[in-house]
Amino acid sequence: MANKFGMFLIGGVVGAVAALLAAPRSGAETRAMVADKAGEFAGNAQQWGDSAAAGAQHIYQEAATKGAEVVNNVTARGQEIASEAAARGADVAATIQEAASSISPTINEKGDELRDKIEAARQRIADQVAKNADADADAAETVKDVAETAKEAAKDAAATAGEAAGEVAKAAEGKKDEK
Repeated sequence: MANKFGMFLIGGVVGAVAALLAAPRSGAETRAMVADKAGEFAGNAQQWGDSAAAGAQHIYQEAATKGAEVVNNVTARGQEIASEAAARGADVAATIQEAASSISPTINEKGDELRDKIEAARQRIADQVAKNADADADAAETVKDVAETAKEAAKDAAATAGEAAGEVAKAAEGKKDEK
């Protein structure tokens, strides 16, 4: 804004000088007229300066007043918001505490139920392992018995085969002698 006003003043001065120099007057008349215009311009400049200073002072006062009002309003609103937030925070904390208090017995109850179920499952597994061990021991005993029986049968079969082989050998020798 100040830059535009400065350019306006410079333009006015340049225009005035050009008009004075282009006017058909004598040097003395031109100097007198320039002196009058300069005095008039100086007076106008003084009035404009005083007016601008008064306007600036007025604007400053209004801005200071508005700024103080805004600061007071913002401070008051900030205190209201802080009070509301503190109240809401206390409400939320109370609600959370209440919820935690009501959930705690349920959690403990469910935990106890889960522990009981886990213990029952452990017992069933232990019983099954013992049962399987007994069954395996019985099966191993049966296999041992079958192996003994098979061993005896193999000995008997070997003895029988040995006797049969001896008889075959005798018979073969008897046939050999006959020929």
